[in-house]
Amino acid sequence: MTRSRIIFVLPALLLFAALVFVGKFVLAERPELLVCDVWPPYTIKTAEGMSGLSVEVIRAVYARLGVEDVKILPLPWKRALDMARFGEADGLFSANYTPERTVYFNYPDEPLLESPWLVWTRRGTTVRSLDDLKGKRIGVVLGYSYTPEFWNFIQTYCTVEEVYSDAINFRKLALGRLDATVADLGNGLVLAAAVDGGIHPNPGYEIKRDGLYIAFNKKRVSERFVKRFSNALKKFKTTEAYKALWNKYMTQHRNDQPGE
Repeated sequence: MTRSRIIFVLPALLLFAALVFVGKFVLAERPELLVCDVWPPYTIKTAEGMSGLSVEVIRAVYARLGVEDVKILPLPWKRALDMARFGEADGLFSANYTPERTVYFNYPDEPLLESPWLVWTRRGTTVRSLDDLKGKRIGVVLGYSYTPEFWNFIQTYCTVEEVYSDAINFRKLALGRLDATVADLGNGLVLAAAVDGGIHPNPGYEIKRDGLYIAFNKKRVSERFVKRFSNALKKFKTTEAYKALWNKYMTQHRNDQPGE
């Protein structure tokens, strides 16, 4: 190649590289594909699309950041987790924070909300400690982040049955095919009301109290956007609009208010 051709081609290559870089940067600043599971009252699938407390909070915060066309794809939890983990989606919600997930996810400093995780049993059975679960059939969900204490205990002393959703566990519990399951309080109250099995939470023993986050894939979303989202979420949670969403989805099932 002659010197004149090199001089001509080099600027073109530099321009192409710059356009590719800018395109990737713009994409990273507008994470538009999010995945979740169907998990009422946080994520609800309707004929019109997705709704629920987490969904509406995310859309409100995205709107504050100038992102109006976010796409939310509902999937079984394990599939949604893997899709976000391997970079086939920009982010995942409503996810708990775990150190292991920070290898491939960036979490905002602020959760969408916080909620306790409790043991659920049929009426007439009370659980006040892990020892009360010895010898029982326990339902768990694939891909969920249970505490090491709980997981090690049930693996040692219980019969563990893994399924793809909380709804399956609640149906099995109502039919007597499980002795107990563990679920988030808000979601558990919705599922318990949907089955005729006299299922109730055991507030005397809390497995964990955890935040529900949106987790962004590190390779698809910039840290700058994650910080902007976190700051906007913190501000939004102080507004009457956030309280209105909480009341819309949560007060029909529970009496506590955000921050209490």
